[in-house]
Amino acid sequence: MQMVNKREFFRVDLKIPLSALLKIIAVSGNVTDTKYSKIAIKDISAGGIRMHSRLNLPVHVNLLLEFSFQLFNENVKLIGAITRKTEIAPALFEYGIQFYLDINKERQLISNLNQLTARLRNMDVLSSCSFCSDEELDEFYDESTKNKLIHGESESPE
Repeated sequence: MQMVNKREFFRVDLKIPLSALLKIIAVSGNVTDTKYSKIAIKDISAGGIRMHSRLNLPVHVNLLLEFSFQLFNENVKLIGAITRKTEIAPALFEYGIQFYLDINKERQLISNLNQLTARLRNMDVLSSCSFCSDEELDEFYDESTKNKLIHGESESPE
């Protein structure tokens, strides 16, 4: 069976994830204010992100989330909601997020992502963006998970 790509926007796959912050800003339409939690953005488009988090967030509750990270020395804040969730390792979850952007914010993000794609052709990280440090990667991933998810290595048979 062939997979169909339903994505509307070009997606930037990040070898080293972006370090970002997430907070819940509304639950079922009721405004709330939670603390920020660290997440790792694995890929990004103007339509949304694929992220990893230690938080076990509910999928079937109407959560509105705010994401904050650095792109080219500018703080980017985007609003989105969970579209899917998978547990990829013990207490580590992968989420699909759909953004809710106005046209101006969408255009700016597309421009930044085009620039990011061009600059990442020859390197894995940029100092002007909030890529995860080695310490942050160690906080998120155990060694085997990091090797699989970050370095694309499979577990070797014994």
